[in-house]
Amino acid sequence: METSQIIESISQNDRYNLHSHSEYCDGKASVAEIADAACRAGFTLWGVSPHSPVCIESPCNMSRADMPRYLDGMERLKESYRDRMRLLAGLEIDWLSRDFGPHIDYFLGLPLDFRIGSVHFVPTRDGVPLDCDGSHERFEGYLRDGFGGDLRYVVEKYFEQVLMMLEAGGFDILGHFDKIIGNAFKTDPTLEDQGWYAALVDDTVRLAADTGVIVEINTKAIEAKGRFFPAERWWPRLLDAGVPIAVNSDCHHPELTDLGRPEALERLAALRAAKAPSSGV
Repeated sequence: METSQIIESISQNDRYNLHSHSEYCDGKASVAEIADAACRAGFTLWGVSPHSPVCIESPCNMSRADMPRYLDGMERLKESYRDRMRLLAGLEIDWLSRDFGPHIDYFLGLPLDFRIGSVHFVPTRDGVPLDCDGSHERFEGYLRDGFGGDLRYVVEKYFEQVLMMLEAGGFDILGHFDKIIGNAFKTDPTLEDQGWYAALVDDTVRLAADTGVIVEINTKAIEAKGRFFPAERWWPRLLDAGVPIAVNSDCHHPELTDLGRPEALERLAALRAAKAPSSGV
């Protein structure tokens, strides 16, 4: 699908989700089990998006050898749900460098319905990519041993990767663009109040608007970490910039297909209403 078609589809009703994981990566069930749960939960549009193959060792990413099986299986599954729910075959594609991301020929050549561009890995000063998602304990170890304790370097480098990915293109949805704050905040709770951090968010929102991508509000961590990605404090900037928004659960478990989405959708609707011009005389 074209990005414009995705925007049109998700604007028609709220029973969509365009970010989910399964046994092909770090999900906890098969695609069929996730799809069945989504259908029973009343979704009318569901996107499957395994973590893409990457060129480094990563237990969370699917293997390139599994790609034909994934794509063939999705075609069969789409047909079986044709009269009940629209299924889309996508990928959450990791950006690692200018040589590896959603823009490279391998990913552009795959017959996908949509692509999410996401950053999970932050390169050290020696160019070694470290996965800064996951547990805070692991993050703290990487911060100490891989980044010399320089938290600002990690955060700025993370956003640098996001901006480079936006410039390179090749994807429809920008995934959880401030995900680094999930761990960085635990190390320094003042980060989001600092001007340099807000400037990084502004740069990201501005470039997202310029490139026309959909920006994801990711609801997966609302219970575990008490926040959405991007953080709710930045949503007015997204609306002011006019970027299209998709609210996704980043589902990894069949029972969590809708986790956080109703709350996010309600808060987003209230924010939009508050920003709407008054119709009074």
